Amino acid sequence: VGDIEDEYDFDEEEDNILALKDGPLGPRWRVKALTEIEQFNDAIGSHFADEGVDTIGGLIAGHLGRMPRKGETFDLAGLRFEVMRADARQVHVLLVEKLPQQAAVQDEDNL
Repeated sequence: VGDIEDEYDFDEEEDNILALKDGPLGPRWRVKALTEIEQFNDAIGSHFADEGVDTIGGLIAGHLGRMPRKGETFDLAGLRFEVMRADARQVHVLLVEKLPQQAAVQDEDNL
């Protein structure tokens, strides 16, 4: 029969960041956790510091203080992150969605 592919499947040779169809909240991207923070910032328009961590997966784990699990969702700096693929040792793929401006302001108040 063969494999069934969806928008969250990825090829190891593909770009680290893939723009997806806009979701209910706004623009969305499929992001490999090994994406460097500078590349993530350039593509998404965010301003995460890369001090102490090199990748977006490392930034997420550092923010949470633990390794997130598959299916876990959280908001950070105006973005919603959903862990699409992960194992016990690392995150592999994230779904990132830009939050509407009002939700982003409330999220930043909680930092």
